[in-house]
Amino acid sequence: MVKFSDFSEDLHACNMCGYCVPVCPPYQEIGWESAAPRGKVYFMKNVEMRSPLDRILRRPTKMRDFAGRATQEALDFTRAVYECTGCGACEAVCHAEIPFDGFWDDVKEWLVNEGYGPLPEHRQMLKNVETTKNLPGKDNERRGDWFKEAGGVQSDQPEVLFWVGCAASFERQSIAKAVVKILNAGNVRYRVLGREEWCSGGPIARIGGGDYVKKTLMPHNMEAVEGTGAKALVTACAECYRAWTKDYRRYGGNPPFAVFHISQYIEKLVKEKRLKFTKKLDRKVTLHDACQLGRVCGQSEPPRNAMKYLQGVVQLEMFHNRDTTLCSGAHGGFREAFPQEAASLAARRQAEARDVGAQLMVTTCPRALAHMNEVKRGRALDVVDLAELAAEHL
Repeated sequence: MVKFSDFSEDLHACNMCGYCVPVCPPYQEIGWESAAPRGKVYFMKNVEMRSPLDRILRRPTKMRDFAGRATQEALDFTRAVYECTGCGACEAVCHAEIPFDGFWDDVKEWLVNEGYGPLPEHRQMLKNVETTKNLPGKDNERRGDWFKEAGGVQSDQPEVLFWVGCAASFERQSIAKAVVKILNAGNVRYRVLGREEWCSGGPIARIGGGDYVKKTLMPHNMEAVEGTGAKALVTACAECYRAWTKDYRRYGGNPPFAVFHISQYIEKLVKEKRLKFTKKLDRKVTLHDACQLGRVCGQSEPPRNAMKYLQGVVQLEMFHNRDTTLCSGAHGGFREAFPQEAASLAARRQAEARDVGAQLMVTTCPRALAHMNEVKRGRALDVVDLAELAAEHL
């Protein structure tokens, strides 16, 4: 269980330089430094270094009053901590190399364990995963209903396990069908888990549910995938990729199989001469680097490399790309708790895509895709998943 003392080393490493402030998407929209990493660290430092004089003068640096109730300062701090998209921009610019990406997950987990969090807007998300094992709260028995229609064929000796993810299983099944089309075209032997696939836990860890991910979701998912005998896992979801390659390993899990994002696997299949895209479709596209895949996991190039194999596709780069990508506002529970600010972030990203002359925006994150399509304004571009784009060229 995460304790406040676990944060001490990182808190003291912070020199309050402020590099994290201007790059923080919530700060850019909300405007108060309490929304930026430095403001949150400042409060936490004051809590840690609270002295007897602070107690006597009742300075606003305590989390509970004398009756053990949460103070207003604690509630304000909790809301400020959740003013976070989990985009990793603060870690990318931190001169002290503080691992802020995991740090804020742990702070939220501590707030949940202490009874301060999650925010009311996030409780249904946690309840859905706890009761149905998927984020939208659907009947998990129907998680694989799309598979037969997609022409999927389960293999008894799979090369890969296709990890579908909650969004592609229930909300945008065209992504799941596109991946199956790609795997079929490459003559890949694969399996899907259906009802035995539970939420990877990525979105839950971002809102303080790390303890549930460690104790319940991760062990089940690891065992389920290992049980198929597959030597590799392939997913089209940036958040699931991050959960398997970063979260699970940080929580002590060590998957005994390779983990690929579909963009990486496309490149692998093409280089092995197992896959060829023969259909030419002329279009100008721009890639929205999903924060979880690109900046957080360091996989900005695979989506670009995969699109190089698609005949007729011309890639145009937005000004903010790769490590400087602009967050869409869809992650970390930010969209649920701060919808107006999240919509503003998405609109800003849409405007940047339109300004480069693209006809279509491509991303690797189903949640970012849904969010940016939902808040389209004016001449905003349609957003599609990389797997969907690639499947059209087969």
